[in-house]
Amino acid sequence: MNSPPAKSPHSKAAPTSLMVLLFELIADILSRLSVKTLMQMKCVCKSWKTLISDDPSFAKLHLQRSPRNSQLLLLPQWNSPDEDFDCSVVPFPVSHLVETPSEFRYPYYRLRNITIPNDPYYQLGNMDCSHIVGSCNGLICMHTSWYPNHSIWFRLWNPATKTLSEKLGHITELFRFTFGYDNLTDTYKVVAFTANKVKVFSFRDNVWRDIQSFPVVPFDLHPRQQLGCHQYNNRGVYVSGAINWLAIRNKIEYEWNDITVDQFVIVSLDLATETYRQLLPPSGFVEVPPVEPSVTVLMDCLCFSHRFKETHFVLWKMMEFGVQESWTQFLKISFQNLQIDYGISNSLAYDSQLFLLPLWASESSNTLIMASNQEGYADESLFKPQHAIVYNWRDNIVEQIKTNNEIMWMFSHDYVESLVSTR
Repeated sequence: MNSPPAKSPHSKAAPTSLMVLLFELIADILSRLSVKTLMQMKCVCKSWKTLISDDPSFAKLHLQRSPRNSQLLLLPQWNSPDEDFDCSVVPFPVSHLVETPSEFRYPYYRLRNITIPNDPYYQLGNMDCSHIVGSCNGLICMHTSWYPNHSIWFRLWNPATKTLSEKLGHITELFRFTFGYDNLTDTYKVVAFTANKVKVFSFRDNVWRDIQSFPVVPFDLHPRQQLGCHQYNNRGVYVSGAINWLAIRNKIEYEWNDITVDQFVIVSLDLATETYRQLLPPSGFVEVPPVEPSVTVLMDCLCFSHRFKETHFVLWKMMEFGVQESWTQFLKISFQNLQIDYGISNSLAYDSQLFLLPLWASESSNTLIMASNQEGYADESLFKPQHAIVYNWRDNIVEQIKTNNEIMWMFSHDYVESLVSTR
């Protein structure tokens, strides 16, 4: 009698290995899709729903493959005579800002007409919040109003997945706040700061901790400073695991004309080690401008921008974070090319000076978007403060953005859609 053929010791393992390989292939494919598409695919099967909603590793892989530099968070103000004021935060495709056809206005203005959706979902008041702290990896950090209880709570919101955290991080002291990500412990943190006190809140532990105060006090933070800098500047910007502020060394009380160029420094707080280091501005920054410079983040690089004399706006990029020698002059744009002939005289008072804040840049489209504190041309007879400028440096074309409502351009944030959890 013939014996049955012996079973391979791998006969059970083979299908299992194949299933694992198949699932890894599916995950790889899904990680390349948009968040909107993935939200629809959660209903395909239970394993897909778990992968998309509850797998941190998949969320990280998807974030790595998500298109960067594609959206801005805009803050429109919606109010009418019979309604209370409410602010919204709307993720908005940059393509709509730079590709919408423009129209000519006499004598030489180009305007882009942009419509911002008025969707109650994006109103901060509907989430019991009043202020945006920052945006990082698709999460928006918000806090409640200080009034009437003289205390603040924080929430994380992911607009793409429509998830909102509970209120965390209760604090009863008045601080300024900024937000970022600790790469080492994989946690999101709020930094609360004053001139002489710094605290860090971890969303993972729901705990506040005191850390060392600033080695150099950031701009316009010391209560005895005499200079009223722009409130939307120097909030602290996040890049490469660190929060960065512009500061002035060896000064507590000063007028703007007291400052020398060698006193400027960038204070950088590493969110993993919660320690500071000081970075110098570019070596090509050789004279104190008539209004404060800005530290921003463009194309995932730390940037430093400033006015030069009465003629130019200059933008520098730190190509490798923390390496002084990697500062590179990215753009030097004449005010003539920007069609700006206002607010640029050195004889003007400080608070009348033109201030430009870079919001977005792309080398592939040769385009820079900036916010201006000066009045912009909205239509034939209406001028609005805090307008946005779109400048194409290859074709030397400048346009202003006209919207269906008031936008607080200076408070715009970079944004990327993600699956990162708010829990």
